[in-house]
Amino acid sequence: MTNIDHTPIEYTTSANNILPQFVDQLRQLYGIIVQNTYVKDTAKHLNRIIQDANNQTMILIVGKQRVGKTTLVNGLLGREVLSVNDQHPTGVNTFIRYGEQEEIKAYFLDGVVAIFDLSKLELLTTGDTFASQILREHLDYLEVYLKNDLLKSVTIIDAVSLEAGGGEMAYFSEALMNRVDEIFWVLRAGSRAIDAELLLMDTLKHKGVEPLCVINGIDADEHADAFITAEQQRIGHLMSDFIAISATNALAAKQTDNLELWQESQYDHLIAHIHRVAENSEKKTYAILIRFLQWLERFRFELTVIPRRDPFQSAVENIEKYAGDTQFEFSRYQRDLAIVKEYEQEYEQVANTFTHVQTLYQLLQTISQHDYLQDEKVEKFTEIAVYYQQMLREYRTMHSEYSREYERLDAQHKKIHGKGLMKAIFGQHTQNEFFKERVQKLNEQQVVCVAQYDNVLQAETSMLQAVRDIQPYLLNLVKERMSRIEQKVQELNQQRAKEKRQLKRYAEKLNEFSCLIEAQGYIKEHLQPFLMQEQMPLKAKDLEMLEETVQAILSIDLSRNGLLGRSQMNNKMESIAIPFDVKEMYPQQCLTLQEEDVKSNDIPEIPNKLAIQYAE
Repeated sequence: MTNIDHTPIEYTTSANNILPQFVDQLRQLYGIIVQNTYVKDTAKHLNRIIQDANNQTMILIVGKQRVGKTTLVNGLLGREVLSVNDQHPTGVNTFIRYGEQEEIKAYFLDGVVAIFDLSKLELLTTGDTFASQILREHLDYLEVYLKNDLLKSVTIIDAVSLEAGGGEMAYFSEALMNRVDEIFWVLRAGSRAIDAELLLMDTLKHKGVEPLCVINGIDADEHADAFITAEQQRIGHLMSDFIAISATNALAAKQTDNLELWQESQYDHLIAHIHRVAENSEKKTYAILIRFLQWLERFRFELTVIPRRDPFQSAVENIEKYAGDTQFEFSRYQRDLAIVKEYEQEYEQVANTFTHVQTLYQLLQTISQHDYLQDEKVEKFTEIAVYYQQMLREYRTMHSEYSREYERLDAQHKKIHGKGLMKAIFGQHTQNEFFKERVQKLNEQQVVCVAQYDNVLQAETSMLQAVRDIQPYLLNLVKERMSRIEQKVQELNQQRAKEKRQLKRYAEKLNEFSCLIEAQGYIKEHLQPFLMQEQMPLKAKDLEMLEETVQAILSIDLSRNGLLGRSQMNNKMESIAIPFDVKEMYPQQCLTLQEEDVKSNDIPEIPNKLAIQYAE
């Protein structure tokens, strides 16, 4: 059986060497304007024109849902590469290119490019899983690289389905349509082009674009011939030609190597047309020239608004305000010196935080006076230390009350018995019951004193441990405070340096616009004479548009009376950091409280229990 891939194809060629020369001219213009970030998008569009001029012929497959666009492409490829799903049509524009390594490049909206295996194509285009939906929401377009001979001469774009817009006209990316060399408008036999499609076709017609109408599914509609005739009468004036095919038969023929089925698919006509488009360099040259003229108008508009908008306007204002104003710079430097002096005094005070701390009381006072020494951990230490002091005060109070009562009773006892309470008394006296009762109360007070003394010892143990733990922590808080002060000086110097850099960037921004002045000269001296040559395939209206646009571009003055030269004054400005050498001048004072420094050394001894007996 004859191999279908070797079936002879009719070619038409047109020699034209203008396009390569024109591309060289565009490359030089792109190299000039790409230096300016303000016209970044405009430069990007020019680069896309250059790339498209160098790229293979691009054919765009468009149409409403379920007309068989993807199956048509699979038929051209000879295998089911692209996923076909009746419920979920192709969800992302897919560029099918030639490649020795078969793979997918996914271009996401944020600029990320990811490479996938060919088996992931369904996931990216028609899959209905959650992962598929998430990926498609962030996809810009796909490039599918296949080892297929047809793709050596053309790139085929399987586009998303047409959508009806608010004005009842089908919506499709104008930028994508402008990039392609041919549009295949796919209809399914028996399903007429809807009004929304007709409006878009008419819009393209006014732009000089006439798609090829590809009517698919002739194998499944017995009235296909009548349908084609009717559509030719209805929309023939909007189309360049009509080709009827069966994508299903073509794919089956390729897969089974069935020549008869291939001939029934009528794909030979479609492939012959593809080759004619690929060989028609004159049409491509004219399309690239028209796209450049449209780009030139966009460039003119951007040059017009540059002097009235940022960053050009803000650069002008800031350089005129600050560049060379030495008095302003000196005044600001003096202000910053005063700020740093205040920081130095604060640093000295913080470094000496614990210089005079020699007791627990002084430590607690110091903590209470400085916010940077207060946090949850320090607060817990303070509670322990204050509790120790409270226990100590309560013990002293109890001991004092006991002592006063003892001395008073001892004096009464001496007066009656001639001896103090601590002397053994065995005599009888009418006051003995009184003394017994009072001694019992003293002994009760003595028991309370003993208990409170134990509380003091326990609180003291906790306090001593807390003091040992908190001292390195407090020193670290002070160190952090000192570092923060140094950081504030650093931030001040960083702000000064930032302002210098900003001013320098303003000057650089102005210098960046000098490349646009260079671009004006290049357009006048090189591009315009090149495009005005007689052999250029431009029409009279195109040349008139070129002349008007170039004159408008040349009339825009970006020099601003030597402002670009004045911006160089910024190069004389120096970025001087204010010194802050304080570490050696104000070393951090240590905190080394010992046990004897924080515990009380004059705690009254526990009073002895009284054991006095009287004769009955």
